[in-house]
Amino acid sequence: MTLIPHPHWQEQTQNFAQWLTAAGRLPSTIANRLRWLRDLTTTYPETSPLELTTYELQAWLANPNWQPVTKKNAQATIRSFFHYLYITGARKDNPTLLLLPIKVPRRVPRPVKTSVLVKGIQASATSEETLMILLGAYAGLRRSEIASLHTQDYEDGWLTVTGKGGHTRRIPAHPALIPYLERKTVGYYFPGRLSPAKHRHPDNVAKTITRLLGKGYTAHQLRHWFATDAYAKRPSIRAVQLLLGHANVTTTQSYIGVQDEALSEMIAALTALPIPDLDAE
Repeated sequence: MTLIPHPHWQEQTQNFAQWLTAAGRLPSTIANRLRWLRDLTTTYPETSPLELTTYELQAWLANPNWQPVTKKNAQATIRSFFHYLYITGARKDNPTLLLLPIKVPRRVPRPVKTSVLVKGIQASATSEETLMILLGAYAGLRRSEIASLHTQDYEDGWLTVTGKGGHTRRIPAHPALIPYLERKTVGYYFPGRLSPAKHRHPDNVAKTITRLLGKGYTAHQLRHWFATDAYAKRPSIRAVQLLLGHANVTTTQSYIGVQDEALSEMIAALTALPIPDLDAE
């Protein structure tokens, strides 16, 4: 695990990482926390974490280039870190207590268009690239889940996936996925290029999928497509929630778009009213 090298921060961040590890947090979660703390220490390289003020933290969060969801993630890290410093006695105060909660606008479902998805599959040069897209579209996997998928995670037509927070879910493999999954029997489906014993980085998976789908499209939009199409075929929000691995059904609802045809059919189905004929005027 790579820790922050700055002398003012190293001891506290190392202890913080160990605290998270002892609580069973995933390595990816800990790495994400440390990444944000590296950004913070780069902003204030001469200031100890024991001396940072609320004003300095809010100035850091006020980065105009950050979207609300980015700010929310950054704030979650510093809230956890400074809470740790406070409860362990390293600090006598918690400077994050005065920070206002960051409001994130309600997300609008953004499923990739089916035509774009088809072109992405056709653009795949290898079976590996095709599998990346299919795992997003036919299993609803996150990019990190695609990257870390191991042959041990597939058995008898079912995928066992460990997602956010270390929660595990089981997903029945779509028939189109099975030959791709059974083609490999040992190791990661997407091994690292330099270290085959390790899996590919999630960013690599995301970039590959974006290249195949086209500029402006993301791997996460495959997950939205999965949710939208699955719900349209079998309208069970609970089933979609379980397949996506969401803790809150509200999150699932934000993934499910409504197809234009369904909207048109709903409008057309409204009760007919006695409307005057315009030609009669």
